[in-house]
Amino acid sequence: MKLTPAHRLLFYFLPLAINLVLVAYVCWQLWGIETGERDSRVFLFSITYGLGGIALAVSGVIAFFHATAQIGGPRHFYALSLINAIVPTVLIILLLYKT
Repeated sequence: MKLTPAHRLLFYFLPLAINLVLVAYVCWQLWGIETGERDSRVFLFSITYGLGGIALAVSGVIAFFHATAQIGGPRHFYALSLINAIVPTVLIILLLYKT
């Protein structure tokens, strides 16, 4: 399967952008907000958790397809999909641990 630029944008760079937003949000929550105030932002946390889940699902499926050789392509895209699958999981665990 040949990856078009639209596939690369959707499957690799969109989850990467979501992960960058998650990193910024978690850093803001952990170091910029007091613990008492952090508990009142449940709605924003649920949206962030949902975006992290979407990024995790898309990247996990793409990493699986790379690993089973269903998608040909450079190895750096495989590494990017693995990183995009790991980052949301670690960030959400960190945020849940600190809350």
